[in-house]
Amino acid sequence: MPAVKRKYRLHYLDDPVLREKSVPVDEFGEAEAELVRAMAEIAAAHRGVGLAAPQAGVLQRIILVTPSILPEGAAPVLVNPEVVWRSPETENEEEGCLSLLSVMTPLARPARVVVKYTDPEGREREVEAEGFGARALLHEIDHLDGVLFIDHLSRLKRKFVRDRFRKMYRELGLGTR
Repeated sequence: MPAVKRKYRLHYLDDPVLREKSVPVDEFGEAEAELVRAMAEIAAAHRGVGLAAPQAGVLQRIILVTPSILPEGAAPVLVNPEVVWRSPETENEEEGCLSLLSVMTPLARPARVVVKYTDPEGREREVEAEGFGARALLHEIDHLDGVLFIDHLSRLKRKFVRDRFRKMYRELGLGTR
């Protein structure tokens, strides 16, 4: 696969694009396909299991999730995904985010979810996922609404994660945050 144009990059905590609400995709065309290719490159380069379009700087309702964590037959690219059911049972597991340099902390999320979406070919689909797959779907869909996983944490834990991220960000020479 040829390298995608360099107009896309991973956006990090404190970048305003991560706090904005994404708009629905009316038609999946070449621009969206290019975006998905870029998202796949970004996720692979950072060893991520998923990515939402806002993390690549685009406010469109598109997420990408590694197929191996979803049920067989689920599309790895979900356009306009919508959670239609969440289980009342939760699982408290470590969660991180590429936009926070994968700083991890425990977070309770529903153990199972059902997500309705459109695939890139325009077919209406639905996926029921559990465990890590459910967590990844919820995490990426949150991004589409300008929500980061740290928003689900207590204020003290949120500050701890932000401080760890900012320290790593500076140490890696990514900026002065």
